[in-house]
Amino acid sequence: MDELQKIIRRRRTSKPVTFSGEVPDPGLVRELIEIARYAPNHHKTEPARFYLLGREKIGQVGKLFGAVAAGDGSDPSLVEKGKRKEQEWSSCPGLLVVTCHTDQDSDLARRYTDLAREDYATCSCICQNLLLLMESKGISSKWSTGPVWKHPEFARTVEIASPGTEEVVALIFYGYSDAEIPPRPLTPLKDHLKDFS
Repeated sequence: MDELQKIIRRRRTSKPVTFSGEVPDPGLVRELIEIARYAPNHHKTEPARFYLLGREKIGQVGKLFGAVAAGDGSDPSLVEKGKRKEQEWSSCPGLLVVTCHTDQDSDLARRYTDLAREDYATCSCICQNLLLLMESKGISSKWSTGPVWKHPEFARTVEIASPGTEEVVALIFYGYSDAEIPPRPLTPLKDHLKDFS
């Protein structure tokens, strides 16, 4: 329990620019994904889909995000931001795309109108499990929701299996980093807890 508490408190978002060039073992990452899947899943739908990208596809996604960040090219500051983001994302040693698959035409979805919401919650739990597991192995990470998935070429580039029924939950950047990240201050629990015990 003490070790789990330490991992939860220690894990912080690490910027990909601080990652070394060393690529974590893909076999280890696959093993951690498998463990992370043991998350609450009300209807046993197993909604999470995973796209573990290699060097080439990471570069392609970086290029797409650079284009999204640059906008229509009329604002020089956005164009510069796009170049910076493309470089930052393209040089990341590891990138995992996690999506949530809910078939809205299924009998289950028709019976349970909150199914998509519950499936998304399951995928979020899986992502948190994965970030903590990575932390336990000394792998730094960043959960991003950067709007690269809005690019018309994103689904094709990542080879999303069912673009019409998969929603992007996370782009998880990961690698090794020696950067020191200060503790995250939280407001007092009493400000967020109504305690009837």
